[in-house]
Amino acid sequence: MSRRFELDDDKVMVVHDDGRVRPSPLPEGIDPQTFRNALAAVDVLYRRDGAMPTIEETYKSWSKISRKTYSKIWATSEFRDALSLRGIDMDPSAGLSPEQGMALLLLSDPTDRRSTSVKLRQLGISMPKYQAWMRQPLFAQTLRERSEQNLGDSVATALNRLVGNVEAGDQRAIEKLLEISGRYNPAAIEQANARQVILAVVEIVLKHVHDAETKKAIMADLSDTMTIVTHETKMVE
Repeated sequence: MSRRFELDDDKVMVVHDDGRVRPSPLPEGIDPQTFRNALAAVDVLYRRDGAMPTIEETYKSWSKISRKTYSKIWATSEFRDALSLRGIDMDPSAGLSPEQGMALLLLSDPTDRRSTSVKLRQLGISMPKYQAWMRQPLFAQTLRERSEQNLGDSVATALNRLVGNVEAGDQRAIEKLLEISGRYNPAAIEQANARQVILAVVEIVLKHVHDAETKKAIMADLSDTMTIVTHETKMVE
């Protein structure tokens, strides 16, 4: 049993349960630095495009390695394993790996409030690897779908809890439930109260103003104000 971790210098360490640490294996007959450069080129292209690049695409991106050497690297099992450690699958049609399945279960658990980094650390998955997985359409789509399902499931839970608070006599919960059901609109009530206050103020002003032109101007301003208030009320409703 072992766990594999990506390091900052593009190397991969394999940590066994007994504490032994060793670098990930390199293919025979290929210069280690050339192998790492090829991996780095693929990694950059994959994270940019979200797809496994071809040998030709990788060569155009990093032509310091010959096409023949790229082909030789591509054919090794060590190359496939090194890509897998980085979260890159050479055959995306193969579906989700068991490791990705475990990660999806943990990441989509709404009852687990730990951060993503903590969950990944528990599984021995590096953040770069997870970020590469998020560029894989199937993994990213599956995680989004499960998150959407959690959101939909939580609506019923929230409503049941709201009803429970209403039955307990919580005034705010009562108002919120009536608002959700369309029986109570606090914003519309506030708008209506504002209109009543405006009318009362204007009535008082007109009672004490005797100049006809001034009254006419006041009524014109009132008409404009009431039009705005009515429009805002309809928008709220």
